Amino acid sequence: MDYVLNILIPKNELETVNLKEELIEWGGNLYSCDPPLYITDSDIVFERIEDVRYFYEIVGEKLTNDIIALNLKSNILFELEYAVNNDVALLGKNTLFVFLNKLFKLSEFYIILVREDEKVKERYRIVAKEEISIRLSDSLRWSNPKDVLLFKKNQFSSL
Repeated sequence: MDYVLNILIPKNELETVNLKEELIEWGGNLYSCDPPLYITDSDIVFERIEDVRYFYEIVGEKLTNDIIALNLKSNILFELEYAVNNDVALLGKNTLFVFLNKLFKLSEFYIILVREDEKVKERYRIVAKEEISIRLSDSLRWSNPKDVLLFKKNQFSSL
């Protein structure tokens, strides 16, 4: 299925999950890509989404400037889908699965996994690391796919 994966994470916690901006060197100077690209230590590429207004309705509040929105650009989501549906033993080795589970280390995050032209229909507050794996696997099952928002926020949030 054609899914879109976006993550929203605190800017100041990028290094916590080994996510670094890709810079281009030209004439001895370093420049950001346009739009900026971010790469994990396992070479997963995300593109920064500059206009985050789209996410206000999804997350239920206006996002602060401390949060950046990233869209998965690497073509690896199908590998995760395949592992969920055909060979669960591959899950622990799937680089995207491992990366998304690392997000639990952050003070807050949002994982938005939706099929193209669909909207989030289910929202899950993540309170234990294992829940990320369970909810992602459940959402990617071909027999009953789901469009979800997984999030971790402090207890004082309105969500």
